[in-house]
Order: sequence, then structure tokens, then C-alpha cells
Amino acid sequence: MGYSITQTTPSDDHEELLSLINRNFKKTDSQWFNWSHQQNPFGDNYCWLAREEAGKLVGSTGLLPRRMSSPKQPFLVGQAEGINVDEAHRGAQAALKLQRALISHLPDTEFDFVFGMTETAAAVFKRCRYQEIGNFQYWVKPIRSEYKLKDKIRTTILRKGISSLVDLSLRIYSLETRTFLSHRIKVNFDAPIDERFGTLFSEYSDGSIMVERTREFLEWRFRHEPDTRFHILTLENPQQELLGYMVYVLGESGRNGDYAAGIQDFFCRDQKSLKQMLAIFCEYTRRIGIDSIVFNYFGKKEVMKLLTRFGFFQRRSTIKVFVHANQHKPDFDIKPILDSDRWHLTNAELLS
Repeated sequence: MGYSITQTTPSDDHEELLSLINRNFKKTDSQWFNWSHQQNPFGDNYCWLAREEAGKLVGSTGLLPRRMSSPKQPFLVGQAEGINVDEAHRGAQAALKLQRALISHLPDTEFDFVFGMTETAAAVFKRCRYQEIGNFQYWVKPIRSEYKLKDKIRTTILRKGISSLVDLSLRIYSLETRTFLSHRIKVNFDAPIDERFGTLFSEYSDGSIMVERTREFLEWRFRHEPDTRFHILTLENPQQELLGYMVYVLGESGRNGDYAAGIQDFFCRDQKSLKQMLAIFCEYTRRIGIDSIVFNYFGKKEVMKLLTRFGFFQRRSTIKVFVHANQHKPDFDIKPILDSDRWHLTNAELLS
């Protein structure tokens, strides 16, 4: 089946794109479309459309400008948007042609490379010569165990008694019980986003490969996104400087139907601050009756080791991370980018 691929802007084909998104992702709210496709704080999105010979729109993909930090210097990159193709056309080369059109446009941009994250299009990325650098990990920390025992112990009193013992054991095992929290640290569980976030990123992101956490980006991602109510936890020293932050949602459903707190993003100046923030968040979720803490993460081994010490269990995610260098940037060294231990990706990059 033949397809014509054209480059456009999201605003030019607004109604058709919205209809395509609704068919495949059940996003009917035009506010979500405007937010995700037309309000990128790093610049206008690129967009490619796949049409049948008769002219019907059957697929699309996009390229989102991003600024990233790196061990050497900041750089401009593109984030490959999820490939959106109607079900009847998913085995007929439409996705491959869309991604090839995106890659062929790279020489016309200032992007040093493109990175993409996908659950379903890994084969397409590989055929377009992306390099796979790893998988996200899905992390789960049980806070209360009763939801795990509902199907195994029918008697309520017995189930609650056993779950209380299990919960106590989990808490004793977790590093949170051995983390010193100074009374001089100020904690805010629903903080505003201000210029201190950008300062924290600029002063402590050296050595990490991550999208810039500027005030503009964080406000766009977590204050303007129309479908979700995000909360922000901050740690401050006596001088009101940020030690770290965590973006989270309450009431997220875990994989086992548990009442979960979902960590969406985090960044700290050092491991000590991350350790303190995790201890505070674990205690907080236990106090308000949360069953578990869940989140997606791709990045540093030292972070994952700390999560394990806090009693998080690692589950392999199906989300793969790929990169593709801009061949017209011969001076750009792609080798450090292929080291997953340098990266820091969270749900901030996984746009729903």
C-alpha cells in the first residue's frame, strides 16, 4: 500500500491530527492537543503525516525540540514523538516511512542527535538505524501489604494482623528508618515552581544527560498539562535554597490495583539529599494511607542502588530508549550518549 509523507506543523492540520489521536489514544480534549503539540517551551514541534493515496490521514509522528545537559556542554536535541498509526495500517510500512522522513530531516536542524522512547515501535527504530541504549525500569515500593493478601486471606481480622507484621518488617528493612533528618530542613509537599528549580539544575546537573529542568519546562510539563493534578515536594536548607524536588501524583493505580503514589520526576543536588527526600516521602505516603509507591526511571546505577536500599523492587519495563546521531554533526561524539549510566529520564519525558 502506498503512502504519501508530508512535513507540516501541528496547527496546519489541527482537526485531522486531533481525530487521529482520538482514534488511537482516546484523547478527545483539544486542550491536551494544544498543550502537547503547540506549547513546547523549547520551540515549535516538527510534524510528519502519512496519508493513503485517497488522501485520508492514517498516521503521524513528530520531533520535539529539547535542550539537554551533558558531561561536557549543553546541546540541542530532538525527542522523537510516539508514532501514531491507525490499526489497519500498522503492518504496512506507514510507521517506517514516517520515521525515515524524520531522520532524513535531521541535517536541516541544529540537533546533535535524536532520542526516542517506545514500547511498540522498537523494530521501526532499529530499521531506521537508531542505537538502543537500554530499558526503563519500573520501580515499586510496598507501603502497606494488605492489598496483596486480599485474595489469599479471606478473614479480615487475620489479614490485617498479618499485614501489620509484614508492614513493620518492610519498614525496618527500608533505609528510611536509618536516615537522619535534620530539623533545619524545610519540607513543602505542594510547592510552587520558581527560579530556584532552574538554579538547582544548572549548578548540579554536571555529568548527567537530561532535559533541562528550567522553570519554563517544569511549569509546562506539570502545571499546564490539562489532565493530571501534580504535587511537588521540595527540600530546602535554612537559606531557602533547594536541595531537591520530587513531582508526584496521588491515587495512581498500581499494576495490582493498589492505591499508589506515582513519582513523575525528581532531581537532587546529591545522593544525601535524594536519600532524605525518599525517607520523607515514604513516611508521608504511609501516613496518608497509600499502598505503594511506583515510578519509571532510566538512568544512573547509584540511584537504582539507593532505591533498592529503600525497599523498592525493580520490574523490567517494556519502554526502550534509542538514540540517532545527526550525521551532519561530525564533531559530535556520540559515544558518551550511549552510556545509560549517564542518563536521567523520568515520566517528565514520557508524555502521555
